[in-house]
Amino acid sequence: MRYIRILVVILFMASLGLCGAAKIRERAGEDPTKPVITNENGELEISTSYVESDLLEGLKAQDEKDGDLTDQIMVGNFSQFIEPGVCNLSYVVFDSSNQAATLTRRVKFTDYQSPEFSLSSPLVFAESREDNAMDYIRAGDQIDGDISSLVKLLDSSINYRTAGDYEVHVQVTNSLGDTVEATLPVHIVEASRISTEIHLIQGIAYIKKGDEFRPEDYIDYIEDIDGNRLDTDTVSIASGVNTAEGGTYEVHYQTEGDAGRGETWLTVIVRGIEGETPDE
Repeated sequence: MRYIRILVVILFMASLGLCGAAKIRERAGEDPTKPVITNENGELEISTSYVESDLLEGLKAQDEKDGDLTDQIMVGNFSQFIEPGVCNLSYVVFDSSNQAATLTRRVKFTDYQSPEFSLSSPLVFAESREDNAMDYIRAGDQIDGDISSLVKLLDSSINYRTAGDYEVHVQVTNSLGDTVEATLPVHIVEASRISTEIHLIQGIAYIKKGDEFRPEDYIDYIEDIDGNRLDTDTVSIASGVNTAEGGTYEVHYQTEGDAGRGETWLTVIVRGIEGETPDE
């Protein structure tokens, strides 16, 4: 009796398999061909400020049964860069039988720049104050936007308890695999020497090799210890920036007079090659 039951189960499963195979053959007979995506433009050149319709330019999708499926093409993910500013992008489309067609093409960003570091405040700290330079270092990217959370500390020579000039070496990578590093100057100053605050419009300036650089344009305002605004003409400027050579430079701003003494620094990064952040 037991063997009879087993035989019945085997025959039942076999009948299900034959039925399923028949259904598959039936569907294949209804729609034997997959859709096709074609690319009329070859490599796609776009701005980093693209919208999704830009990514679909030059693509068409056709299916033997369903006809034109161009408006149903879905955009996949960018690969990491295969060369500077160039990556692959994948696409997919499905027909009514749920058969898929895929395509991958090269995409070149015509205005791409590597991620840039910025500072929420200059890396100038009073001696012996509890501080952390990493709390002030930010990073932004044309593709991903704010990537400050991805900034990594590679090395640091800072001694917050002793006045002096130091460096912090940082790195950041965007979603397309572009990694940049920078060695940023850090200054620890004697607290007793600071009674006037010099505020800059930014802590790091990126300029292109050969461009004009005016350090006075980066002064926002200065104020004394009571918060009173002072004349910016009292600020003396010492700049070592050489716009003819790519590299990392500093500008020293200092004021000293009846209102007190104050100083700060601007880090200037001159891009020697487009998309490159020099590290010196």
